[in-house]
Amino acid sequence: MLPNPTLDKLQALRLHGMIKALGEQHATPDINDLSFDERLGLMVDRELTEREDARLTLMPITG
Repeated sequence: MLPNPTLDKLQALRLHGMIKALGEQHATPDINDLSFDERLGLMVDRELTEREDARLTLMPITG
């Protein structure tokens, strides 16, 4: 995993999806087959998904 200062900074920036994605990448044996850009893209996608899910969870249901 990344050094604690980097994880602390991701936490301070509230990038929880990126933290989760990074942990998943470290647990994936052939993740190094992907380029840096591909891995970063996966992390950004995960962050966006987490935020969209949180927004939908907080959105009141009207009908």
